[in-house]
Amino acid sequence: MATRRPMNMKVAAARAATIRRQNVQRHHKAGAVSKLRHELQRHTANRNAQMELGRLQEASLRHNGLDRAGISRMHDLLAVVKN
Repeated sequence: MATRRPMNMKVAAARAATIRRQNVQRHHKAGAVSKLRHELQRHTANRNAQMELGRLQEASLRHNGLDRAGISRMHDLLAVVKN
């Protein structure tokens, strides 16, 4: 078993600074990953809404058009979709 040397204040402060620096780095990395995940989800949701809106617009041009629910959904998607 290895013997422990007594830790002085300088060594303890250096270790504490290292731990703080690593915690800050971990925090920034986790924030960046979370931001990227959120942006990907937002982009995917917007793309899906655009595709659904396109299908509804095509359906509205057919001879029988859209029912009330379809028209309502199309208006909701128009408000949500970013051009």
